[in-house]
Order: sequence, then C-alpha cells, then structure tokens
Amino acid sequence: MSFFELSKILGALAEPLNTILLLLLVATLLLWRGRARAGRWLLTATVAVLSLIMVLPISNLLLTPLEQRFPQLDPLPAKVDGIVMLGGAQQPRLTRAYGQPAMNDHAERMTTFLALARRYPEARLLFSGGSGDIRHPEAGEADTVRLFLEQQGFDASRVQYESRSRNTYENALYSKALVKPQANETWLLVASAGDVPRSIGVFRAVGWQVTPFPCDYNALPLEWTPSFSLLDSLKGVDYALHEWIGLLAYYLTGKSSSIFPAPNQENAAPK
Repeated sequence: MSFFELSKILGALAEPLNTILLLLLVATLLLWRGRARAGRWLLTATVAVLSLIMVLPISNLLLTPLEQRFPQLDPLPAKVDGIVMLGGAQQPRLTRAYGQPAMNDHAERMTTFLALARRYPEARLLFSGGSGDIRHPEAGEADTVRLFLEQQGFDASRVQYESRSRNTYENALYSKALVKPQANETWLLVASAGDVPRSIGVFRAVGWQVTPFPCDYNALPLEWTPSFSLLDSLKGVDYALHEWIGLLAYYLTGKSSSIFPAPNQENAAPK
C-alpha cells in the first residue's frame, strides 16, 4: 500500500465525526446486547466529549500554534521570481458537473494567489495539484483554477499547471522538477496558514527553500469564548488533527525536514 493510500485511510479513521459515530455504534450494540452499564458509560463519555468540543475552544487551541508558526510577510518582497499555489481548495467534480469553479472552505488560497499574481506581473506562476480523491483519481483540480482565473479576467495561460501530484510531498517533488528553481530565486508558497508548517517541511526536504505566504486563517488567537456550534467546532478539530498527525507522519516517513518546521530552520534532506 502506498503512502498516499495509507494516508487517506488513516485520515478517514482519524476524523472526529467518524470516531464519534463508531463510539455511538458500539454503545448502541452494548445496550442491545444487554450490557447496559458499559453501554451507558460509553454513551455518556461520548456525549461528554461532544459537549466539551462544543463549549471549550479546543479547535482554537489546536489550530493557533499551527497558524501562528510562520508570520505574514510584512513588508512584501520587492521582487518575486515565482509563486506556487497548492491544491486543496477546489472541488473538481462539482466544477465539471455545473461548469462553474467550485471551491471549498479554503477558497482564500485562490483569491490570494490571484492578488499576488497581479501584484507581481513578471513572476512565474505555478498551480500544483492533481486529484487527492482516492475514489476519483480522474478528478483533477487544474480545470477549476483555470475557470476561476478566466472568470476574474486573468490570463490563465500565464500559469503552469502541475497535475500529477496527489499530496503535499508530490506537490513539492513534481513542482520542483517542473519549474527548476534556482538557489537565488524568491518563490512564494501560497497555502492555508494551518498547512504551512507541514508544507514548508516538505519543500525543505526536497531541497527547495520557498517563502511561505500564509492565508485562509481559521483561528482567532485571542478568542477563547465558546462557539456553541458543534459542527463548526468539529470541523476545526478535524482540520487541526489532520495537520498535527500529518506533521508526525511526514516526518517519520522522511518526507519532511523536521517534526515541526520553524521559520529559521535550514533545509534538510529526507531521512
């Protein structure tokens, strides 16, 4: 089994909603099989965990260290040689079905990339993303990007499209091979703020020192009040756990330069 396939399976198993549903199923089974005491305890524990996730700022606590790890660029560089945007913000099957660029909760990557492309008209532009859907490998993301840029009046032919990659490691590996960046060039990496530590670790591991341009923030660092929205809280916890587990998995498999990359760390080759 490949790293890509294993990561998708483990990622699904680690999703909080899937875990909670499994616990509820086990509790229901225990109750129906006459093990009422064990079933009640498991059901009570599951409801308690759900309540804590809704009331406590757990998602903020998990996301803030990730999103604040790399600061925003201030001031912006005077000259930029290239800009890379990673996939993950697109919904290619919806785009194909309706002929409109469909995006998910990470759409800020697209708008940020467009703004930077207009700010640096001489920069090389690269979108990196194939299909991360294990069930639909044919559903590439590049068509969504092209259609979005065209709708915004931007020349989509300015962008190079790397369409083979299925995860962040392949993003870095295939993108580097495609654009062949030079050591003295400044390349911006547009990624969601929570993804930046893992993404930078991967790019450093393949020997490409990019400058992160974090966007798509989800946590208010000084906001510790309850959200009272269970769905929003679960989504935040799911996203944060995905990144923390990803940091560990990428490091242990030699696909990241360090377990929690920092701004001043140097490049490191894979183990």
